[in-house]
Amino acid sequence: MKAIKKILAILVVLCVVFSCGALAAIAAEPTGSITIQNPGNSNATVAGKTFKVYKIFDATTSGNNTSYSWYKDGGNIPFYDFFYGANGIVGQNVENGNVQGAVQYLAEKNSGGNNFELSQVAEKLHDYIVEKNIAYVEKITASDTATSVTVSDLSYGYYLVYDDTDLSGDGTSAVRSAVMLSNVNKDAVITLKANRPQILKQIKKHNEEYGKGTSVSIGDTVTFKITTVVPSHTLYTDYTYYVEDVMHDGLVLDVDSIKVYKNDIELEGDFTLTTTGLSEGVDFKVDFTALMNDDDKYEIGDELVIIYDAKVTNAIQAQKANQNTAKLTYSNDPTVPTSTGSVSDVANVYSYQFVFTKFAEDTHGVLTNVRLAGAEFKLFRVVEGQEDQLITFTTIEKNHESIEEGGQATTYTQYVVAEGNTGSIDTLTTHNEGKATISLGHLNMGGHLGDVSIFGLAEGTYKLVETKAPDGYVIADKPFEIKIEDQIGELGSVGTLTVTGQYDGEIGNIVNTNGIAESILTVWAEITNRPGSALPETGGIGTTLFTVLGVILMAGAVAFFISRKRNSAV
Repeated sequence: MKAIKKILAILVVLCVVFSCGALAAIAAEPTGSITIQNPGNSNATVAGKTFKVYKIFDATTSGNNTSYSWYKDGGNIPFYDFFYGANGIVGQNVENGNVQGAVQYLAEKNSGGNNFELSQVAEKLHDYIVEKNIAYVEKITASDTATSVTVSDLSYGYYLVYDDTDLSGDGTSAVRSAVMLSNVNKDAVITLKANRPQILKQIKKHNEEYGKGTSVSIGDTVTFKITTVVPSHTLYTDYTYYVEDVMHDGLVLDVDSIKVYKNDIELEGDFTLTTTGLSEGVDFKVDFTALMNDDDKYEIGDELVIIYDAKVTNAIQAQKANQNTAKLTYSNDPTVPTSTGSVSDVANVYSYQFVFTKFAEDTHGVLTNVRLAGAEFKLFRVVEGQEDQLITFTTIEKNHESIEEGGQATTYTQYVVAEGNTGSIDTLTTHNEGKATISLGHLNMGGHLGDVSIFGLAEGTYKLVETKAPDGYVIADKPFEIKIEDQIGELGSVGTLTVTGQYDGEIGNIVNTNGIAESILTVWAEITNRPGSALPETGGIGTTLFTVLGVILMAGAVAFFISRKRNSAV
């Protein structure tokens, strides 16, 4: 009996031990890693480099969701004042400062393919770290032959990685990388960025702010902005640094509009502008090389901005993003004077297709199988505070194959917005050929009976004024108002494209308005007409009563004459 009790006691102890171990395993904080790898666009390398890792935020995860909280070093929040202090980058209202505001601020600075703004925040973060003497959480040195290095066992969070290599040696590790940010919730991989150069290309949007894309009408003038910041280059005796710009063929550069600024002050010199004799496709080059090593001209951290205008021509393309590229070329190794790297960024220009189709309508609604040719319209652009502007067009012939099985290819006219609004055509006529399909005209982009296809419009408000109705139908008594709206994301792509229509008249209607974004970039509307016989339905007494009255009057007249004849005979 004693032996059994002893065995049971041992088992209880073992259970407690294993249970505690299991609970400890369950309670263990999850960790991740950051791997820093060599870049593919320069000679920079992690080999022999030392990196310090600083934690900005703590993070917890649940499924695909991540939430953040302030990282605390003891009872101190090291980076609170960076975001919300007297000179905080988010705001100075310390009382209302919260971690979500700081997280959102950083998220908005990350434009995806290009992290120019985020990299500038990273540089400011490191300056703050140096100023406040904030301690790093990890430090690692890569081997002399490494192509990547990994920092492991990092608790979940948001980190800044800094190349802390001593540059006072023999120059073998003279290419210092950019300050890098990384979000660790498992295993993150970041690429070494040599010597901190970044470039950002933007275009002025309709709200006068700059972004990664906008829509345009043919003939518009658009404004581009290229931004870069002078990097650390103290170890170089001849530092190469220049910007080349490549525009889409549908844009024509205004050479006289090119202006260069340093820290918001326009430069009259201190750079070389070249617009001819450049590599194929390059429209202009701004070269800062000659004076880059003159600290009186360009200091580390100076913001350099290039602004210029371009005109949109009818060579702009539909159904795609018309890309405009800025490329920054820079020295990337002080031990090899001819060694250079490059980084590029893109801003997109879009121009939309608008297709509207004329249908018949009766008291029951739209007759989707009755399309109407021969209706004529004028199109006006509506700008608040200005007189409506009549839009003129040129035309091109396009081929279209019926979507119906066995359908025949047809040729139709597409109206193209005229450059400078100097087109010889100011009237749009609904298409009179092709085979009618049921409620699919908007997918065909023109070419079917009753369609009008227009290309070269930006977002905005337009009015279609009917000037001639199809034979047998009644002309619309009010303009059709059409509003095109787009949402262009941080990467410069169209995420949403919509069209809304409004008609305040009584004869006709505008229905089924919509848009297709992605690669089609088409908006459409369906417009109706009523036949002449439908007019009595608006409240008029029609022609029938007049006909009946006419018959009665005629019968009365005949009876009157017969009566008089008989009386005369008597």
